[in-house]
Amino acid sequence: MKPLLPSGHALLLALFCAALLSGCAGAQRALTLEEFYGFCWPAQVDSYCPDDGLCQTYKDYLAQEHASKAECIKGCNELQLMEWRQSSFGNCQPAINNATDWCEKYCRQYFDYGPPSQGQPQGQEQP
Repeated sequence: MKPLLPSGHALLLALFCAALLSGCAGAQRALTLEEFYGFCWPAQVDSYCPDDGLCQTYKDYLAQEHASKAECIKGCNELQLMEWRQSSFGNCQPAINNATDWCEKYCRQYFDYGPPSQGQPQGQEQP
């Protein structure tokens, strides 16, 4: 029976897959507040949302200390409701949804990997 890939091609494919996987493993860390703002702001601008402080409001919230991942995410959702109520007109809904999505992502990564300066899960001590 003939192999699907010649041995040289199989080796190259295996090395390529290993390189891809090792690159992904290093990317798991918490977002910084500046990165959060960088992902939040373009949607605010693109939607022509007149609320210039939308992303800053979320950033200020994230800069506060949170007791747990669940409490942090709950606060993101409370901000979303507050923003929806305040912007009953205009095109802010997409920007608000984007800000909330990134807020939740920030919370998850912060509590899963630790603060950006530490880059490790909460509760694990540095060696």
